[in-house]
Amino acid sequence: MRLTVVLSVALAYVGTVVGAGFASGQEIWQFFSRFGPHGMMGIIISSAVFSIVGAIALEKGRHGITDFGHLLTNVYSPAMARMGEGMTDVFLLLGLTVVVAGGGSTLASFHVNPWIGKIFTLGLILYVGYWGVEGITKANSVIVPYLILITLLTSLLSPSSSPLALTIRQPGAWLLSAVLYVSYNLFTAVMVLLGLGSKMHSSREAWYAATLGGIILGLLLTLEHHVLVGLSHVNDLPMLWVAYRINTHLGILYGASLWLALLTTGIGIVFVFRERYGKRNLILLWIVLALTQWSFQALVKNLYPVMGSLAIMLWLPLFVSSRGADNRH
Repeated sequence: MRLTVVLSVALAYVGTVVGAGFASGQEIWQFFSRFGPHGMMGIIISSAVFSIVGAIALEKGRHGITDFGHLLTNVYSPAMARMGEGMTDVFLLLGLTVVVAGGGSTLASFHVNPWIGKIFTLGLILYVGYWGVEGITKANSVIVPYLILITLLTSLLSPSSSPLALTIRQPGAWLLSAVLYVSYNLFTAVMVLLGLGSKMHSSREAWYAATLGGIILGLLLTLEHHVLVGLSHVNDLPMLWVAYRINTHLGILYGASLWLALLTTGIGIVFVFRERYGKRNLILLWIVLALTQWSFQALVKNLYPVMGSLAIMLWLPLFVSSRGADNRH
């Protein structure tokens, strides 16, 4: 078994799932920590599902289904498959718009002109995505360890405070929230894993890579959950607030992690477009700059719930036997 390849694919998986919402702590609060102790149960289940679904996606890719469109044709009629593929293209394009808008906003906090920040963010994402599997694995092999380190430091150094007295107590709500979290975050990840499946030489490698990815995601979720459940109040960027509370320099480093987390999401999206339409057509993605005139907050509020609902299309095809998968490349 090639441990280097397994690790690089696992880190690419983590990088695709981890976005600015994750790094900021806002996602973890909304999906897990607001349920108090039950949030940890949700994290355990989510990590297990990430591992299982990730392994299945890598296996599909290993057997030749490296594109989401091919996956859809195993379940849906040709017309519905084309419609589903078109819808995913639209939402991935809008998802990239959110990333670029967020990149401009994040760099603006470091006194960079917002438009220069957007152009730099998109340009770097397209450059890395242009190199395909090599680009996405190498980039995440650098970025993800940084995200792990900065999250670990913030968690270990975070001052203890009175835990929140009010948590959501509806029976089963934490479980539904955990399932929605996984579904929402698999929107791009499954498509990326299909493309990365070609790097897997055996089922064993696929399962090890996905399991390692799930474990790392579980670790990051647990670290942030540990911090969030101990806060007396939660703002829009709770983890960043905690980092600045610990030390100004740590806060700056954590702020950089938000931008890097956006990069990993954007690189995953561009990788999907490259696999589907070829690297020469990536230049067309500069169109997203025109869409970033909407505010980052408005884009997230209106787009992400719809993307989460659409993500359910990814689940059924993964668990249906492939028709002629071995002959598709």
